[in-house]
Amino acid sequence: MLADFLPDRIGQLIASADVPNRLRDAEVRRITDVGQGRFDAVIRYTELDGGWFELRSRWVRYHDGSWRVLSVRNIPDTPPWMDVTGPGEDGLDAPHWEGLRDGRLLLQRCLNCATWVWSPRPICPSCHGFEMIWEPVDPVGAIYSWTRTWQPFTRESTGHLPYVVVLVELPAAGSKRVLGVLANADGATPAIGASVRGVIEQPPDDEHWPLVRWHLDGPAL
Repeated sequence: MLADFLPDRIGQLIASADVPNRLRDAEVRRITDVGQGRFDAVIRYTELDGGWFELRSRWVRYHDGSWRVLSVRNIPDTPPWMDVTGPGEDGLDAPHWEGLRDGRLLLQRCLNCATWVWSPRPICPSCHGFEMIWEPVDPVGAIYSWTRTWQPFTRESTGHLPYVVVLVELPAAGSKRVLGVLANADGATPAIGASVRGVIEQPPDDEHWPLVRWHLDGPAL
């Protein structure tokens, strides 16, 4: 299997998928042309006890003429729920997270000078006032910057690599910028300035908090 990986991504790909150490066999279920000289292969792996799971690997032509794996992930392709989310110990950002539970994106604003503030602060950085409030913001903006993450920096990201993190500029909040994960970004190259809309997704259990996932308004490049 290691011989099928791109040489410069072996370490990344080993940690990309969540698989058992021992398997009985494998079967290619389908191969799909996804454009730009890349093909997706869905492979079903059978475990020793008869159970099975599927992985989706993306293949590209290597310089020696062989086909190599560019990325691999578990199926279904469900985005991870990060364990590090939620209010900080000082509780300053708690209204933001509670707002997400109610389906609203809340950002901080100074009551005195109306300056939008993010990330949360106890004092307005503009007028130094102490009257800070929380107001709803339309989750519509533009990509200011982005990065594609190949490394499993957190345990829960295994099986979901790579993923794209975007820094989104919000016109409705004084052009403040917020971080988030770009949905449906597998193989996409987002353009700086591309329009995105945030969708607040509720968590699968009581141990996690809602997350804003950003969706491109138009097709990715």
